[in-house]
Amino acid sequence: MKTNLYTVPEKSLCAYAFLLIYAIGIGGFISGCDGGTHLKGIVLDSGHRPIADADVRLTTGKLQREVKSSDRGVFKVGMTHSPFNPELTLEVTKPGFKPFEKRFHAKEHLDSIVATLDPVADAQEPSSSPFSVSIVPGIGGITIAKNKPDEFYVVITNVSGVPQSIWQYWNSWGYQAISFELTTADGKKFVLSKKQEAFTVNFPSTFVVEPGEHQIYPIKLDEWWETHPALPKTDEMPITLKAVYEVSTTPEASQYKVWTGRLESHSYNFSLRLW
Repeated sequence: MKTNLYTVPEKSLCAYAFLLIYAIGIGGFISGCDGGTHLKGIVLDSGHRPIADADVRLTTGKLQREVKSSDRGVFKVGMTHSPFNPELTLEVTKPGFKPFEKRFHAKEHLDSIVATLDPVADAQEPSSSPFSVSIVPGIGGITIAKNKPDEFYVVITNVSGVPQSIWQYWNSWGYQAISFELTTADGKKFVLSKKQEAFTVNFPSTFVVEPGEHQIYPIKLDEWWETHPALPKTDEMPITLKAVYEVSTTPEASQYKVWTGRLESHSYNFSLRLW
């Protein structure tokens, strides 16, 4: 949400807004004096296009005046109020846009304003993920061992309404997509990730996960995994474990329409055994 007094980012729009604001009639519009406040303005979207039929509300205390912007985005609104210096609020709303609000005092003599409304979509997280990730322990809990560690599972769920492509786990694009963040009882943090590997056969390949469906990854923390830094030597200890699913942006990801970004599960409490 942006407020610009008298000017807007583009010179041509500045001239346009200036002419519109002052062409709507200057008679009787006096700013913030003689116990009255009167505003002239224009409502624009983030692309600097006029917004018609926006709701414009000016309030102070229990007094309120409401108008709508014209088909050119122009409005004028005013009221008579206390001759002192009350605080006023100008609100501009339109379905599909984030609300605009400007607070000011009468003696600021604000008489012209440009209100820019941003689309509601801009308020969403830009990297909003179509997936959720969770950890499902196996029968033996979580173990780290060179030979035959207990198996557990990372589950990727498509929480969007459309099919989603993800990398298969065997190729270089998906091989290190899953890692873990481990925290011990004393607060020390460790990262578990797959070791780097040279691929003799490697090409992009994907799974398609339908809406509401899952991709399940069996995990064995064996000799192909490493921790940073090294875990202390102990037979068993309480930990919290969080799964991280992270896919880098690459030309192949764009070509195969694979989701990219970073996604974390919530933290799980486990007992970790080191064999």
